[in-house]
Amino acid sequence: MANYRNVSVAFWTDPKVVDEFTPEDRYIYFYCLTNPHTNLCGCYEVSVKQIANETGYNEDTVRRLLKRLDKDHDVIRYSATTKELLVLNWYRYNWSASEKLNKPLLDGICAVKNDGFREYLADRYNERDSVTQPYDGRVEARHREAAALPVPASDDARPGGAPPPEKQVKHKYGQYGWVRLTDAEYSRLTADLGPEELQRCITYIDESAQSNGNKNKWKDWNLVIRKCNRQRWGISRYGAPASQAQGALEDLQVLHRQFSEEG
Repeated sequence: MANYRNVSVAFWTDPKVVDEFTPEDRYIYFYCLTNPHTNLCGCYEVSVKQIANETGYNEDTVRRLLKRLDKDHDVIRYSATTKELLVLNWYRYNWSASEKLNKPLLDGICAVKNDGFREYLADRYNERDSVTQPYDGRVEARHREAAALPVPASDDARPGGAPPPEKQVKHKYGQYGWVRLTDAEYSRLTADLGPEELQRCITYIDESAQSNGNKNKWKDWNLVIRKCNRQRWGISRYGAPASQAQGALEDLQVLHRQFSEEG
């Protein structure tokens, strides 16, 4: 971890900061950008109690200010369950196109416990021009196994003494049941991709996993589906086949016709 963080002097003249942030907002946001827990990927673990100790605010004030930065200003996200803080635009000012950043960024992203935060960072990582090894569920699985990362536990110290949230159940999708998604993941995918495209991706991925016993070792099905959509898996130049096998067959048929006509 670096001993210092670069923050542009334009922070103090940014119209959003000047017009919308209170002095308390500016102070806590500046803390989010420069505190000793920050890392390269812009998502780090820090508890409300730690923030209170380091800023001088009490814990209720910290929760209120973090909520303002999240809901009102849309510049951070905070997970009370995993005690992780995500700075949304961190990548714009702290990442570059250098290939030297690929491995440390990938390591940092794979260590993120919150699924939504990890998905957001994975999308930003895959958008970089210098990426030679894209992030997907297989990469994360290998990193977690290598580092022996524990399964995130629920936050027992929740505001108001509320019980920790129940573990979200993952339901099986597809004819063979390889694809597993929580209700929240399925709803978000439906909203982002549309029901028809989501079903196409589920069918393609489910059949692919069934055909080879999931030799790709896919685990994060939510990210695999998004990658299927982004990279247009299973869609040839000549149409949108319903399955991997059908797509390959149609491509061969088209090529055969082309060679026949040329002959």
